Amino acid sequence: MYRILIVDDERNERTGIEKLIRRYQFHLEVVQASNGREALEKFEQNGIDILLTDIKMPLMSGIELIKEVHKRGWDPICIIYSAYGEFEYAQNAIALGVMQYLLKPIKMQEFQNLFEHVVSLCEEKDHQQAESEALKIKLRNVENDKMYRQLLKYLESEADERSEDTEELFAREALVPVILSSYSYLFSRYWENYEEDTNKIFDNNPVIINKDDTQTLVLAGCGRLASQRKREEVCERLIQMSRDNFQSEIFIVMGTKCSSMEELKAQYEIMREQLDYQFFITESTYFLIEESGFVKKESDMLSIYFKKILTCAKLKDFQGIKSEFEKAFEYVEKNVGFSSIYIKYNFSEVIKQCCEILHSGERLMEVVEDIYGSRSIAQVKQAVSHLIDVLAEDERSQNEENRVVIMAKAYIHEHYQDCTLSVSSIADELGISSAYLSTQFKAETGQQLVKYISWYRIERARDLLTTTNVKVGEVAKKVGYLNTSYFISLFRNNMGCSPAKYRERVFKDEG
Repeated sequence: MYRILIVDDERNERTGIEKLIRRYQFHLEVVQASNGREALEKFEQNGIDILLTDIKMPLMSGIELIKEVHKRGWDPICIIYSAYGEFEYAQNAIALGVMQYLLKPIKMQEFQNLFEHVVSLCEEKDHQQAESEALKIKLRNVENDKMYRQLLKYLESEADERSEDTEELFAREALVPVILSSYSYLFSRYWENYEEDTNKIFDNNPVIINKDDTQTLVLAGCGRLASQRKREEVCERLIQMSRDNFQSEIFIVMGTKCSSMEELKAQYEIMREQLDYQFFITESTYFLIEESGFVKKESDMLSIYFKKILTCAKLKDFQGIKSEFEKAFEYVEKNVGFSSIYIKYNFSEVIKQCCEILHSGERLMEVVEDIYGSRSIAQVKQAVSHLIDVLAEDERSQNEENRVVIMAKAYIHEHYQDCTLSVSSIADELGISSAYLSTQFKAETGQQLVKYISWYRIERARDLLTTTNVKVGEVAKKVGYLNTSYFISLFRNNMGCSPAKYRERVFKDEG
C-alpha cells in the first residue's frame, strides 16, 4: 500500500480529499499535515510515496515545501492544488517536477483520472526500483565471484598472487575460515538450499564459496564464533542441518581467527591437511583448530592417525607412514593421561599390523623389544623411525602405477554423466573401501579423487560447449549435474568464466 501525505492549513480541505480517496477506493494510506514544517516531520517519520499540497500556507508555501523535500533527497510524486490559478504558480510547479496542478474546487472525474494515473506511476517506480536492485545484486554477485576466484587461487597457490579486492574481506572484522566437506551429491543438486541454510547458521552474511563438488569454504565473522563453546554449537548445527535437510554426513574443519590475508593463507594450508582424515571417519564430525593443536569431537585422534598409518602401509607410502607416526607421537606428548604401557602397547600393535601388511615380519620382534625396553617416548620414536627407514629402503625400487587407479579412472570416464557418481560408488564397483581407494588414488596421482571427477566433468562440458549448440542447462545434465546454477558456479571457479562466456570466447577465436 502506498502512502500519501495531504498538506493544507484547512482541516476540512484535508478531510475532503481523504474522503474522495476512500470514495474511489484507492488503496492509499493517508497521512495529514497542516503546514510545511509539520509535513517535513511526517516525511522524517514515514516513507511518503505521494505528496499532495496546497500552495498558499502559513510558515512555508507548497512550492517551498517541494523544494525542501527534494533538497533532503526524498522523491515522492508531487501534486499541487490551489484556488489560485495564476500561470506563475503553474510554471514554478512544473520546474520542480510537479506532475499535476489542480484548481479548487476539484472536479470529481478529474480527481479520479489523476489518481488512477498516480497509482500506476507508483507501481511503475516500484518495478523500476526492483529491476535496478536486481541488477545491482547481479553485478555485485559477478564482482564477488571474481573476487572469490582470486581468493581461492591465492589460498591454494604457492605464489603471493592476492588481489587488493580480497583485503576488503577484513574491513569489518577478523574472519574464521571453515571448510565443509561431504561426498553426497545432494549438496550440489540443492546448492541454493544448502547455501541458504548455511548462511542462517552463521548469521551476519558470511562469505560462502563452493570450491568443487564436495567442498565449501565459509569465511565467518569471529563474533559468532568468539568462544570454543559457540564454535562447537555452530558445528553441531551444521551437522544436524546436513542430516535433517540433505540426509548426508558432513566433515568440518574450523580454523581460528584471522585478521589478514597472510594469516588466512597459513590457516587454510593447515586446514586442508586435515581433510585427508575424512577418509577414515564414516559419521559426521568436526575438527577445531586451537593453539595447542586439533581437537576432535567424540573421538581419540590417536585411532585416526593409526588408521591412516595402516592405509599408507597398504600403499607402501613410507613417507606418509612416517608423517602420521610423527603426528601420533606429537599428540600423546601434548595430551596428558597416556600411561607408558598404553603408549608402548598401542604403538607396538600398529607396528605389528604394518609389518604384516608389508610382509616384513622378520624385523618385527627386534623393534617390539626396543619399544618395550624404552625408558622415554623419544626412544620409542627412534625405534619406530628406524624401522620405517629400513622398510622404505626395501621398497624403494618399485614405482609402478597401481591397477586400482587405472580402473577408477576408466570407471569415471564411462559413468561421469551419472549424477550419483561418487567415491563410494566407485569403491563399491571395484570391491574396495572408499578410504583405501581415495588414499591410494592420491598417493599415485598426487590428486584427490573427488577433484579428478570434477576436472573430468568440466573437460567433457568444455567439449560439449565448443562442439554443439546444446543449452548450458542440458550440458550440466550431460556431465552429471542436475543443478544448473551449481554447475555454472563450479565451471566459473575452474575456468574463470561462465559456460556461456567460454563458448562465446571459443567461437570468437575460431572466427
